[in-house]
Amino acid sequence: MIGRLRGELIQKLPNLALVECGGVGYAAAISLSTYGLLPEAGSQVVLHTELLVRENEISLLGFSSTQERELYRLLIKVDGVGPKMALAALGALSLEDLVRAIRGRDVRTLTRIPGVGKKTAEKICFELSEKLGGLSGLDGLSGVPTGDPWEESLRSALTNLGFKEDVVLPVVAELRTSKPPLADAIRQALKALQR
Repeated sequence: MIGRLRGELIQKLPNLALVECGGVGYAAAISLSTYGLLPEAGSQVVLHTELLVRENEISLLGFSSTQERELYRLLIKVDGVGPKMALAALGALSLEDLVRAIRGRDVRTLTRIPGVGKKTAEKICFELSEKLGGLSGLDGLSGVPTGDPWEESLRSALTNLGFKEDVVLPVVAELRTSKPPLADAIRQALKALQR
């Protein structure tokens, strides 16, 4: 099983990332959330992956964090939710909002996901609201605001990707002096955190 890819990002599309590892190009289906976090083509990237084997197809799915992958695994266990719908859910809402909606049994928010009707949203809430309590890294996502919207957004993005608050705060403090645009700050922070 392929559990992780680390290599050069050759191409990125809203639903696909092509990563070259050791001379082999792996095409991985991704969510819009993961797409938004990918660096520019030609950069080094890490994707946590899930291998999907069907009767007539083998697919690779890529996730920006292990928490996103764990939530995907929980979603596809719900009757009526397949890989495509699970990826749509991960792209339609932030990880924090999706978890909050499921835990709070917020059917209305979940029906904003493309392809998710009221019945499916109710099933997701019913089957997963209790299980999400044990999903590592997703407890305490709200955290304590820093007061600065830029810092809060960066801290929130990094903790949503599964990094612990005590690991994230020094990186955020380091970037505070230059305060690059948020997308660049996330990329720089991810590089620092993956060392």
